[in-house]
Amino acid sequence: MNSTNSSILYLDDEVDNLIAFKAVFRRSYDVHTAANTEEAWNVLKNTAIQIIISDQRMPEVSGVDFLSSVSLKYPEIIRMILTGYSDMQSIIDAINKGKIYYYITKPWKFEELKIIIDKGIEAYNLRIQNILLLEENTKLLLKTKEQENIQLTSQLEILKNQINPHFLFNCLNTLASLIATSPDLAVNFTTKFSKLYRSTLDHGNNRLVQIDREIEFATNYFLLQKIRFGNNLILTLKDKHDSSRSILPFALQLLIENAIKHNEISATNPLEICITQYDDFLTVTNKICKKRSIDISSGIGLKNLSNRSKLIVGQDIVILNDGLNFEVTIPLSIQQ
Repeated sequence: MNSTNSSILYLDDEVDNLIAFKAVFRRSYDVHTAANTEEAWNVLKNTAIQIIISDQRMPEVSGVDFLSSVSLKYPEIIRMILTGYSDMQSIIDAINKGKIYYYITKPWKFEELKIIIDKGIEAYNLRIQNILLLEENTKLLLKTKEQENIQLTSQLEILKNQINPHFLFNCLNTLASLIATSPDLAVNFTTKFSKLYRSTLDHGNNRLVQIDREIEFATNYFLLQKIRFGNNLILTLKDKHDSSRSILPFALQLLIENAIKHNEISATNPLEICITQYDDFLTVTNKICKKRSIDISSGIGLKNLSNRSKLIVGQDIVILNDGLNFEVTIPLSIQQ
């Protein structure tokens, strides 16, 4: 925008001043005039104005008070005050209250005032450019956030799709071993497994679940495994768990599954799995008593849990193995 198509509103209660101002500046700008604030507001309502010049001494509302009101509704407009009185308080009010760009004293000279107006137009253009840049930056940030959410959702879907086959595969392995050794237990296992697997469809649809729900699911899974191992498999829940906290779905079940998979479970070496909550963390611990014939591990379970934790909670799980105990600490969330 250049000065020739810039719109200026001049407010003055003296008609002669309005006529003189328009006559002098009409070749340089699109000049609008108003003899009172009501006329001025009508111009602002119907016309895009870049510069407002107001006389300070108005009959009803002072120029400073009017421009102060304008700054609230049209903050981008450059505001100037014009007066023939060298009143220091008016100058202070113009700067502080009216947020005035320039204080002009009467009588004004064409050359000097035109320079002031042109600089005001430049300031207006910079304001508009900054507003547009800010809007563009906001759009880019929103677009980036949207893309991040899409990517996160995609990653979570991939991870979630790993869980169900992993869970199903390990349960079917357990069932296969029962069929060979204890057909009656295999039938019981199959019945309870079908009910438990049905609940996984709802349990795994959320990014986070309340800790009580996860413990209930993990306990049901544990009871399923007790069909095979009896009293040689022990689950201990230490302390009362805070139901306001949330946890990754299948986290506890997966760690129970891993403990059973990698350790000997017998009357001589029973396996105890302990679950304990410490404020924003939950630990799953078991003593290490490795099987003589170790099943080949794909590593999917812990890797999946680690990736989900970093994506959703923003923290990784912590794994400790001192040769005697194996412990996994899972960060919790206050999200419901």
